[in-house]
Amino acid sequence: MINKRVVPAIMIATMLAGSAFAAPLSVSGVIKTIDTAKKDVVLQSGETFVLPSKFDLKKIKVGEKVKITYEKQGTKMVASDVAAAM
Repeated sequence: MINKRVVPAIMIATMLAGSAFAAPLSVSGVIKTIDTAKKDVVLQSGETFVLPSKFDLKKIKVGEKVKITYEKQGTKMVASDVAAAM
């Protein structure tokens, strides 16, 4: 017979494990600045995103509306994809 405390403990452990693998986030906005030296983009909202090292900066321009897919890594928002927003 399973102890009545084991089932809730398993359920809690499963929920906590799932949160460790958070889904990427996304935001849409207009590009305010692009810093080629830092490889980052600032949206008009003030949010700053670090771009992947291999990202082609020629694909984006200031004033363009984009959708940025990103993950939070500490205090930084690291983009995994930047695409034109519709």
